[in-house]
Order: sequence, then structure tokens, then C-alpha cells
Amino acid sequence: MKLLYVIEHLSVKGGLERILTSKINALAERGHEVVLLTVWKENKAMAFPIDDRVRHYCLDINCPDNLFAYPLTLVRVLRRFNHIVKTIHPDVTVLFRAMGAWIAGWTSWKGRMIFESHGARWSNNHLWLYPRMERRVESVVCLTKGDAQEYKRAHRVEVIPNFTDIIPAGEPDYNARHVIFVGRRCPEKNIERLERLWARIRYTHPDWTLDCHNATEDMPSAYRQASIQVMTSRSEGFPMSLIEGQKCGLPCVAFDCKYGPEDIIVDGKTGYLIPYSDDEAFIKCLTRLMDDESLRRCMGQEAAHLSCRFDKEKIIDEWEHFLS
Repeated sequence: MKLLYVIEHLSVKGGLERILTSKINALAERGHEVVLLTVWKENKAMAFPIDDRVRHYCLDINCPDNLFAYPLTLVRVLRRFNHIVKTIHPDVTVLFRAMGAWIAGWTSWKGRMIFESHGARWSNNHLWLYPRMERRVESVVCLTKGDAQEYKRAHRVEVIPNFTDIIPAGEPDYNARHVIFVGRRCPEKNIERLERLWARIRYTHPDWTLDCHNATEDMPSAYRQASIQVMTSRSEGFPMSLIEGQKCGLPCVAFDCKYGPEDIIVDGKTGYLIPYSDDEAFIKCLTRLMDDESLRRCMGQEAAHLSCRFDKEKIIDEWEHFLS
């Protein structure tokens, strides 16, 4: 099967860029003819290595530096895409983000098109592009059940979660009095709320520490040194750090934001899913875990066991079945 993946660029070390690269490499390894098409002209190298079997084309268009340049730029994107897609002639074209919605909605290409939603629909910029895209594509694929419910006009909506290929560094030290948060310091992650809650917790648990951790090259070791994971995000697409933490055997306490945590945490078994506005419940459940080593171990081991739902081979199998 010839698969065309279209994205603005792959030079940023983001979650979508990482999962897309891993996915197209896996599909190429399985014998599919995979073509990657990027939009913007860049001098930077790709953030993640691409399999030699993946062909790469670029529309070679300069990213506009002001809003007034966008209309003409989008026309150029569409014109060049229409030309190259007819040359490639893929069996399936997969598109992402607002640029993908623009192309899918206005292209003259009549082949099979799929739109992948990697963030809650309501939180995306340029939502005016989405209704036309939904009517034009064959399917919309979402990461979560909640996001899937937002695509009312699409002919078909599927849920296929992201996968993790993280290899745990061993079972966590459940005796460790160490809580970990993994994420960028940005408004969506809401670290400020976590810091306010932790200021209350540390008075009753002064021997515990909280580590607000950016992603590193050795995340398995970072997870292994903790015994609990926390998440206080305002919104999520599908939190990769959460499925990584579960894979590494950490129970998690997370607010039930839109969307993601409810698709990953089994409340009361692999962690606690807290109503978004309930600070007191968050503190209560987190301190319950902090006070009970056997509970941390039981929930963490169950999290590691159930994380097989997000194994790479399983999710790639789902994609192959869906695409065919």
C-alpha cells in the first residue's frame, strides 16, 4: 500500500512529530511504500531519524512571517500539493493540523484522505477549516473517545490511540518518597496549579519531594526513581508522558481534563482520575498514595500490566487493519 503523510514540518521535537516519525518508520519496515510530504522550506534537520525506505518530498514554501502573507501562501500550498499528489498517486493520504484541514477541504485530489486529530478539536486554531474538511475526508481518526465525539459532520470517526515504545529501566522504587510531573512549562500543562497544591501537601509530608521534569533522553530512569506520577493539565491531546509512566509502573493522580487521562487511567486501579475542579479530591487521593506503599505498588503493577493496550506493535496492527 502506498501511504502519503502530509505535515508542515518535522524539525521540532514535539509529541506529534515523534509519534508520526515512529509510525511511518514502522509502516515502512512492514513493507508499505511510505511517502512523507512536508510543506515549509527549512534549513533545520529533522528532529527524529527517518527510515531510509521512506521517500521525502517538500513543497518548498517559505513559512509566512505575518498574517497578511498567509492567504497567498495557502494558495501556493494548495497548488503545489495538487500537482505533487497526482504525481505520487497514493492509495491513502493522511493529513494533520490546520494545514492538513485546509488541504483536505480544498484540494482537487479525489483519492482516499484521512485526517488525524492529535489534539482536542475545540482547542485547535482556525476551526473554520474543519467543517469542510470533515465533509471531504473519508475518515477522521482521533486519539480519544472524547475528541471523537466532537466530529459531528465526519462520514466516519475512529479512535486509535498513540503508542509508546519506551523500555522501562526496571520496577520503580515504590519506597521512594518522590512524585514526578513530566511536561513542558506552558499554560496547557498548568504546573502553577500543581505547585499551589503541593505547597499544601508538603506541610504534612515534608519528607516527600516533587520533581517537575522536562522530557530527557533517559526518561525510563527518571520514571524509575519516582513512585507516583501526577498530571494537572487544562487540556491534552493524548498525554504521552502518562502512558509512558504507566508502562514504567507508576500509579498516577490526574485531573480529568479534556481529553486523554480518562482513556488511560483506570480509576481506582491504576491511579486516580479527579474531577477537574476538585482540588480537595486531588490532595486526598495523592496523600492516600503517599501514605500507603503497598497501594502504590499494587496500582503501579496494574498500570504496567494494562499498558500493553498502548504497545507499539498492537497499535501499528490497528493502523494496518484500518488503512486496508
